[in-house]
Amino acid sequence: MQAMQAEPSPTIPASLPPLARFTLLPLTLLGIGVASYLLWTVLAHRGLPAGCGHGSGCDEVLNSRWAQVFGFPVSGLAFAAYWGILISLASLRFARFPFQYQRAWSALNFFAALLVAALIWFVGLQLLVIRAICPWCLAEHGVGLLVAAIVFATAPNFRKVAVAAGVLAVAGIGLAQTLVDYHPPAVQRLPADENADTGPGPDRLVSVLNGRLTLAPHELPALGSADAPKLLVVLFDYCCPHCRATHGYLLNGMAAHKDELAVLLLPTPLDTKCNPFWQETEPRFEHACELARLALAVWRVDRKAFVQFDAWLFEPETPRDPTEARRKAEELTSAAALAQALKDPWIDRQIEQNVTAYHNSGAERVPVILSPGMRAIVGRPESEKQLFELLEKELALRSTQTSTTK
Repeated sequence: MQAMQAEPSPTIPASLPPLARFTLLPLTLLGIGVASYLLWTVLAHRGLPAGCGHGSGCDEVLNSRWAQVFGFPVSGLAFAAYWGILISLASLRFARFPFQYQRAWSALNFFAALLVAALIWFVGLQLLVIRAICPWCLAEHGVGLLVAAIVFATAPNFRKVAVAAGVLAVAGIGLAQTLVDYHPPAVQRLPADENADTGPGPDRLVSVLNGRLTLAPHELPALGSADAPKLLVVLFDYCCPHCRATHGYLLNGMAAHKDELAVLLLPTPLDTKCNPFWQETEPRFEHACELARLALAVWRVDRKAFVQFDAWLFEPETPRDPTEARRKAEELTSAAALAQALKDPWIDRQIEQNVTAYHNSGAERVPVILSPGMRAIVGRPESEKQLFELLEKELALRSTQTSTTK
C-alpha cells in the first residue's frame, strides 16, 4: 500500500488573493531596489542619489540626524523590512500547515504596520522638522504604503499583536534617533595653498582660495574686530541649518577667544535668483537672496545693528520670512535708510563675489570656513569642540577650557 502524501489543511487557501498575487511581489522587489540604491550611495560614499544636487531636499534629509539610527542608515532598515515581506510571501506560498500559514500572515501584518508607521514618522520629520523633501525617500515610502494597503486589504484577519509590534518597532527607532547623540558627516578640508594676510590696519587685505578671493576686512560684515590677529572668512546661507549650527559654534568660540579672533561673514545664497551657479532652488532656500540682501543693507546702514540682525536671522530653526525680516531691519535702522541702502549696487556685487567664490572653491556644501594658513573647513563640524580644536591647532589660537560644547 503506497504511503499517502500529506495534504495541506483545507483551511489554507491554494494561493494568495488575485490582488496580492499580482502586485505584492513586484512592489516588494521595487522597494528592495530603491532601498538598496539609497543604502549603496551612503555605504559606498557615492554622494547623493541621481537628480539630487547639493543643497537639495535630498541633501538636507539624507545628511540629517534623522537619516540614521545608531550610525546606521535608515535605508538599511527599509531594505531589511522589504526582505522580511519577500520571505513572508515565500513562506505563505509554500505553507503546508495552518501554523505556517498563520505565522506568514502575522509577519506580513507586522511589516505592513512597520511600513505605515515609518511613513508617518519619516515623512512627518521631512515636513515638520527638517522642512525639506527627499523625492527618493518619498518614493520608497509610497511603495511601502501600497504594499501595506494590499496586505491589510487581503489578509484573512487583522492581527492586532503583529500590527502593534510593527508600530512599537518604529517608535523605538524614533526614540533612539531623538535621544542618541548625532554625529554629522565629517567635514571636508580644502588645501591652504597660496593665501595671505597683510595684518591689522585700515588697509588690511586677506586672500584665500589660493589667492583667488581677496577681501578688505574693514569693508565687510564682521563679528568682532576687523583688526583681530586671526580672521575667519565664512561662506554661508541664512537658510541653511548647518550654517545656523556653525554660526552658534563660532559665536561661543569667539567669546572664549576674545580679542584674538573675528569672523568675516559672506552671505552666499543657494538660490537661483541671485546665484547663477546654482541649478535648482529648494523650498527651504526660496528667500535666501532676499535675506542676504537685507543683511548686507543693514550692515551698510549701521554696523552695530548688523550684529543684532545677523543673530536674529539665525535665531529660529527655520528661515525667517522676508517680510518679517524687512520689518526687523527697519526697526533696527529706519525704513528710509534701509530702502536707500537696498538700492546700493555694492550689495549685488558683493553677493556675486560670494557665490562666485563658493563656486570656484569646489566645495560641495556650506558653510565654508576659510583663513590664511589654514586648510578650509567645508560643512558643519560635529561640534564646537571639534571646530575649535582644528582652529587652535592650525591657527595657533590659545587653547581655552570654555569652548567645549558638544
